[in-house]
Amino acid sequence: MGERIGGFGRALFAPITVLYLLFLLAPISFFLLMSVFRYSPMELYEPALTGENFARLLGEDYYRAIIFRTLKIAGLTALFSLLLGYPLAYFLARTRSIWRGVLMFLVIAPLMTGVIVRTYGWIVLLGAQGTVNTTLIWLGLVDRPVKILETELAVLIALVHILMPYMVFPLFSSLTGQDPNVEKAAATLGAGRWRTFFEVTLPLSRSGILMGSALVFTLTAGAVVTPALLGGQNVQMLGQTIYDLVLSTLNWPFASAVASILVLCQFSIIFLYFRGGRRRAG
Repeated sequence: MGERIGGFGRALFAPITVLYLLFLLAPISFFLLMSVFRYSPMELYEPALTGENFARLLGEDYYRAIIFRTLKIAGLTALFSLLLGYPLAYFLARTRSIWRGVLMFLVIAPLMTGVIVRTYGWIVLLGAQGTVNTTLIWLGLVDRPVKILETELAVLIALVHILMPYMVFPLFSSLTGQDPNVEKAAATLGAGRWRTFFEVTLPLSRSGILMGSALVFTLTAGAVVTPALLGGQNVQMLGQTIYDLVLSTLNWPFASAVASILVLCQFSIIFLYFRGGRRRAG
């Protein structure tokens, strides 16, 4: 019986395994290999092993600044998504209001529109004649429009808004999975509301914090459309750099080297997430 169940389980697992091999591992292996090939203007690349792509990427100040900016914006996006998303997830997990379903819908509503539409919405809000500047001038806080577009701030604001659901739902899942009797026991033992939160609720939601942060960080690091439209050339990130190298300069080996660094950063975050999960389980 156990062997039949095991065989049935492997049969169910086979399609997703084939899917990952064809559409994830194979492309990643291809560009990892191409990253050590030499660039050829006529044939895109030559199958001659070289380390000059990584030497250029890590040796030039311009590309080091792009790597640092990507990591900084990704980290800040994850941080602010956590700070703004945790109270929302906590409220949704604890409330018994009849409006809970409506609030859940409002959380996922941004995912129902395309990223380009949402980004252009922020262009309207943050532009020189946009809603934000118009309001600031009307309130008398500034005399002239403030430059918000083509700055890291504009990219950060938009990415936090766009990726907030990816933080809220892991947090919501971890909070709803907690045993409410644990908080009641802490209150019975004399812990106040804030102490119960910081010593009981917050540590027990660690898995949601790690998962949400990993999702937001990896999605931000690979973002292309939002940084390109809101940041322009002033806020160049790794995703935009890969896009330009592949489609504009056709330097596929160097683009593969940049993509390798991006994937390394993303996989490192995922590795730290699973490592943290194993420590928590232990």
